[in-house]
Parts: sequence; structure tokens; C-alpha cells
Amino acid sequence: MKHRLGVIGYGNMGSWHCENVRDRIAELDVALVYDIDEKRRDLARENGFCVCDTEEEFFASDVDLVLVATPNSYHKNHCISAMEHGKNVISEKPPCLNCEELEEIIATSERTGKLYTVHHNRRFDVDYALIKKLVHSEVLGKQFYLHSRLYGNRGFANAGWKSLYEAGGGLLYDWGIHMIDQILYLYEGDRPVSVYAQLQKVRMTTVDDVCRVTIGFESGMTAHFVADLWCYVPEARWHLEGSDGTAIIDKWFGKEGKIIRAKNQNISWHEGCIYTPNGMSTSLWPRATQDLEELPLPTLEEEPRWETFYENVLATIEGKETQIVTHAQIRNNMKVLMAAFESAKTNQTVKL
Repeated sequence: MKHRLGVIGYGNMGSWHCENVRDRIAELDVALVYDIDEKRRDLARENGFCVCDTEEEFFASDVDLVLVATPNSYHKNHCISAMEHGKNVISEKPPCLNCEELEEIIATSERTGKLYTVHHNRRFDVDYALIKKLVHSEVLGKQFYLHSRLYGNRGFANAGWKSLYEAGGGLLYDWGIHMIDQILYLYEGDRPVSVYAQLQKVRMTTVDDVCRVTIGFESGMTAHFVADLWCYVPEARWHLEGSDGTAIIDKWFGKEGKIIRAKNQNISWHEGCIYTPNGMSTSLWPRATQDLEELPLPTLEEEPRWETFYENVLATIEGKETQIVTHAQIRNNMKVLMAAFESAKTNQTVKL
């Protein structure tokens, strides 16, 4: 069954969806594009897409699926309008600006019976597939700390609306929501119970360009993520610690990394001591090399595919599958995101 996609917002992500759906999703035609900016509409036409000149014309069209790729502050109204006009909806992330707006969107989905989901494409990154496999293995023993890190050093290059707080700009909205979704999806079934966040405005004046967030889980697991636009010496993309070993994945979209694991856990605490010019430490005396082993990262039976997201959306519309980015997941993501903003504002840990 062929479906027809309408894209509202022909900016960076909207144009990316148009091109990649056209080239990679056979069951979906990019039927229509609308953008409030005449120059963007002209560019869409130049790129071979059919374009509407008004929002009313767009929503009155016969497309059955709408991708909302407008600035974050417009997501709620555009998602609701699309569903009220009988369209199924994919929203770019974040879903909206706060939990109250999200509940309005979900209520509209339930009332109209139309699909509503969020484009969490970072679930299909290859580095994420590797860390997910490690998290669900026993190779590290009892896991207790996960570090997720993404770094840039150019700031918000030509940021536009992303530099405006009222438009939903800033790095926590932009990349933090991806990292929250990845972490909560890794530990689905383990309830997040606390959030502590630090947001910094290094070169921006109205929105954050560095964010650090720690999420505590009911099991005792702790996950910490960093998104930083001013780092010139980055750390590993993923760093997972367990009682028996540690694993790292070096780079975003990379497969390189390693696992260092203990061969022997029965080592006397008083076995050795490390001396420095300023004192000594028994606690930090390292294991002998022969007591450790280095292992390769696990292999993937198959590469993750971004196409899976759209294929699932279409199969859900046809009643063949259930959506893989669910309302419950979107709600949980939003609760943690809002708790991070509250924590950064109050400099307090927020209990969930």
C-alpha cells in the first residue's frame, strides 16, 4: 500500500526527510511540502517537490501522513491541526515545549484515532546498537554507571531559531532529548527516580550550549550524559562501568572501542600501594596486568537501519504492527527533560 507524506517545515531536518524518504522508503511518496518562508518553498520546488503556499492548503490536502519539522514552539499546534484534519503524525524532536503541551497532543491522537509518534532516529545509530548489546549482556558484571557523551566545538553555527529560548532553542532541547530517549530506552523497565542537571551558556546568551544531566534509576543504576558545543578534546562516546569490567565505544557512529575485564576478583586490598611525591594510596593501587584481559566489542548480527522507523510507522497505520516510539516513552522522555530544566534552574536534584 502506497502512502503519501506531507512535510511541514523545509528547514534542515524537513529537507533531509524529503530527500531520504524519497530515496530510501519505497512505500511512501513525498507528496507535499509547506514552509512559512517563501525562500524555503522555492528551494523545495527547485528540488523537485510539490509545494503548498498556505498552511490551510497543506492541511486540506489528501496526504495521510504528516511530518512536523517546524521550530519546536510550533510542534504542538501543527501536530494537533494535522490530526484534526485526519492525518497521522510524525513529529521531529522534542515533541513540544513541556508536558502539558504533550498531553494535549496525545489526547488529540486518542480522540481522533490517528497515529502520533516522534522521530527518535538516534535509536538506529550503530554506536547505540553496540552499547545496547553491552547493556543487555553480563560481560561487565553488575553495571552501575553509564556515561553518554557528544561533543562539538563550533557552537550553534548559524543557529537561527535554535538560539531563541521562546522558540524552544538550546542544546538540552536539541540534543538532550535524543540522549534522554537513548538512555531511557536502554533501561526500559527500570524506573527513573531522580534528575540532576547543569546547563551553561558559554557563548550563547539566552539558551544553553553545554548541558550535563545525571539520571538515577530505581535499581541503583546511574546514567550521566554530556552534550557540549565547546569541547576541543573529547572523551569516549560511551563509557559503561560494571563490577567486573569497563567498556568504551570511542566515537559517534563508530564501532571502535574495547572491554577491559578482571580475570580474578579475589585480590587482597592490602596487596600493594601506589606512591606519589605527595603521599601514598592503597585504594588506587592498580591491578597487575596479568589480572586483566582486553576483549573486543561485540559484533552486530545486522546493522541498524533508519528505514525501520518509517517502515514501522506505515505498518502501524495499516494495523500490522504497533509503534516502536510509544506515547508512554515520549511521556517519560518529556518528564525527564522537564525535570532537567527544573534542576538546572534550582540547582537541586529533582525527584520523579
